[in-house]
Amino acid sequence: MPVLRPDLTDQDIDPYRRLSASQVIGWKSCPRLWYYNWEMRLKGPLPPQIIRGNAAEACICRILRESPTIISPESPDILISPLTDEGIPDLKNKENWIAPRLTPRNEEEWPSDRSTIMEWALSRVDIHLDRCWDEAVADWERSPNRSGSLEDISIEECRLMVIEGIKMHLDEVEDCINMDGGPLLENWRRGDARPIIPAPDGFPGEWKIPHPSAKNEGDVTWCEAWEIARPWFVDPDAKSFSESTCHPEGWFQGEYDIVYRWNGDIRIIDIKASVGAGDRSYGYLEQLRLYAWLWWETHDREEQVSSMAIWYLGTGTVKEIKLPNISDMEEYSTKLKNLYQMIRAQVPELSDCPASPSPLRYFEAGGIASNPPIDEDPNARCRGCDYRGICENSNHDLELKAESRIERFGHTWPITSLGNIEPRSDAIGDVIGLSGPTLNEDGTIDVRFRLQDGYDRALVKPSYQGGLKKVTRSLSEGSRVKVSNATTSIWRGEVNIELDDKSEISIADDDETASILDIETRINIVARVWSIDAFPDGEGVSRWSATLIDATGTAAVVAFKQFIPISASAVKRGDTIAVLNGEKGEWAGRSQVKVGPGTKVVIVSYADEVPEF
Repeated sequence: MPVLRPDLTDQDIDPYRRLSASQVIGWKSCPRLWYYNWEMRLKGPLPPQIIRGNAAEACICRILRESPTIISPESPDILISPLTDEGIPDLKNKENWIAPRLTPRNEEEWPSDRSTIMEWALSRVDIHLDRCWDEAVADWERSPNRSGSLEDISIEECRLMVIEGIKMHLDEVEDCINMDGGPLLENWRRGDARPIIPAPDGFPGEWKIPHPSAKNEGDVTWCEAWEIARPWFVDPDAKSFSESTCHPEGWFQGEYDIVYRWNGDIRIIDIKASVGAGDRSYGYLEQLRLYAWLWWETHDREEQVSSMAIWYLGTGTVKEIKLPNISDMEEYSTKLKNLYQMIRAQVPELSDCPASPSPLRYFEAGGIASNPPIDEDPNARCRGCDYRGICENSNHDLELKAESRIERFGHTWPITSLGNIEPRSDAIGDVIGLSGPTLNEDGTIDVRFRLQDGYDRALVKPSYQGGLKKVTRSLSEGSRVKVSNATTSIWRGEVNIELDDKSEISIADDDETASILDIETRINIVARVWSIDAFPDGEGVSRWSATLIDATGTAAVVAFKQFIPISASAVKRGDTIAVLNGEKGEWAGRSQVKVGPGTKVVIVSYADEVPEF
């Protein structure tokens, strides 16, 4: 199956820290590059070329989903897939799929050869492309980190790429014609060949009625071949990354672009809306090999991919990729699991991820290796690296500072550098008003009480992220305990101590001290804005967040709803801002400063006053 969602009930896997092909490629390019990108979450600018790629792939998939026997050339886009609450195509729902309710076109209007089916597909390009382009442009324009200009790309260039993709698919359809429908023809004509996870086609997952194009006998027709050869692909209506496939153990995931299955073999295709020149083409080779390994792992190591290829839409060429053998895939399993244990199962240190760039490799159009294929400069990769300003392997200086104080609003604010933020605290006291502990089905523990130390009190409760697993069996009303490694906040004037999977409750030693009074929940910071990660859009996003960087490290700043500061609309990538009286915390293992009542966000200096990233 091209989609596997594992049951991780009994597995200690953080779904937000899985390994992926892009991470493996990033690590092999340079461990320090991986650390800045995935561990510190320093995302680079978003160029407009992403529009072309997203629009081209969406348009191709919408056309592949359609059928020339039930969709006329001028029909609007009507095969909208019903989704679950998680944004996944609702294959079990038999009522809300559109294709079963459509009346087939007159048979004399059906395409009967390659040229007429291409004419139909070109008409569908005209129907879909403008919408796909506009949606991709809107997504890019919503990103506060966009770079470049819409003038750098054109919809006509995208149209040509879509046409090349359709031609490549028709090559597969023609192969199906030449094989007289392949081994599944008779079963398909009876309505018995539908996979458990079918290719998106407007029909529900379980559907036994023969397709309107199916004949009772005779040679396979072009309309039949279009249906039989249709590959699995990510449903264009599905939520982003909702159709990934995951390693059975849960620690690696990936999402295939296209999987052909019609002839009994498995053929994986990756779509690239580019000409295939440059170092990225080397990473594409690794990506496809990892996908071949992932397919093998998710099919009990009994089913192997038969072939793999990259569709370079910019040149209209197909680059076949050499398959890994069983020995290669067994080696992948060992090395990738070790890599996961080192950099995702735990939080690595900067020293674990050295600035050790791999050689920069050159490719010509179509993903053909250049001659010579490798840059002789061992640090060639550093010249265009997004992180050259903060990496010791480069001479590019971002002039980052670590302030100790700042004058604002008539007085001096002490500043904590980002690398010195301590989002977690310990506290010791007596248990009052104990509720629980209660063991949950997932092995975590719910417990609530107030911790009293003299005249000071704090509410101890599960974090909204949950996950507490370490609680002493001696916990009882009145016992003196130590709450360790918990995040803290203030709510209605009371200190809240929040417990997650990193926290622990133990019996305090007689000589231990950790006063509630010493817990600091507020903090002042001054740092450069590396990226704007979220901005309220009036639809699904109701927060403002940014990644900040100074000379000592990184942290996130976040504000929700009514606490989003007016100044947020003016903050740009590269600005230096001060967050005063913010609430310190942690999210997904990274220090976070939360904007709340009494917090002020001010711009200290602007991006055009400092070196470019």
